[in-house]
Amino acid sequence: MISAVLSILLAASGDAAAAQVTQYEAGPAHSAAAEGATSTQLEVKNDLDQRMTVPVRVGESRPFRFLVDTGADRTSVSFETARELGLAERPSATLHSATGRSLVRMAHLPELRMSRRAVHNINAPLLDAEDIGADGILGIDSLRSQKVVFDFAKDTLTILSANVPAAIDANAIVVRARRREGRLVIANAEIDGGKVGVVLDTGAALSIGNAALRAKLAKKGMLKVIGPISLVSVTGEPLNGELAIVRRLEIGGATLDRLAVVFAEAHTFRQLKLDRKPAMLLGMNGLRVFEQVAIDFAGRRLSLVLPRKPRPDPV
Repeated sequence: MISAVLSILLAASGDAAAAQVTQYEAGPAHSAAAEGATSTQLEVKNDLDQRMTVPVRVGESRPFRFLVDTGADRTSVSFETARELGLAERPSATLHSATGRSLVRMAHLPELRMSRRAVHNINAPLLDAEDIGADGILGIDSLRSQKVVFDFAKDTLTILSANVPAAIDANAIVVRARRREGRLVIANAEIDGGKVGVVLDTGAALSIGNAALRAKLAKKGMLKVIGPISLVSVTGEPLNGELAIVRRLEIGGATLDRLAVVFAEAHTFRQLKLDRKPAMLLGMNGLRVFEQVAIDFAGRRLSLVLPRKPRPDPV
């Protein structure tokens, strides 16, 4: 996961702010939610980097803001939150972040409650709130058996059990994915006519591409470089890269034009064994182009609801 505390050394051109859905072929998706089915709908807040945080209680505590991060395999908590709650520490463990492996202190979360839903007995890495950009991170270990619906038009997030149908637009595009280290990887995607593996990462403000993808695009003359950029990982370490504009990303039947992508040697690609072939982490600047994004972790599929009007890349 990348905390998008960004230091952009060159101002992006107008092209970097113009990504949009330009064409698609819609197909049938899931039916509406069954009558009487229960779900947890959380009103979200957007940080300066367009990421989503939701209110979470630890037991009977006051609400804390946790970042919803589909690119993080572990739920984490900030040192500041742990001190306020007096959480018991656990033995240190290795944490994989975008900048590498780190030995981090751990804390025990007896209960993490999201409205009517709760997850119990989580051993969570301890991180600085400034690096997270929130009080904690809601990772896929807390979401792996759920469906999560990001409604960017209404600024809401809905969490449903795996056996409860999600209320998805009938014309949504449904894309199959495979699971790798808990994350969902979309294989049915192309960048400028070439295959690319896409990992959904709602904890990253900007999409990130690997070296193999950059080399392929550069060889074909399909890369517009904007300039150097520095990102900050959740461990506070910098990840230096290059901001560029990708002409066209196709996922299923949806096409995103002029998407801003940071090319960097992120450890995440090595961790997921995606460093040798073209791959990218699709961050919030790409996901927010859609009206709604529903992620079914148990069913390993993604539903994309296209906007009524083109939505620009927030970058």
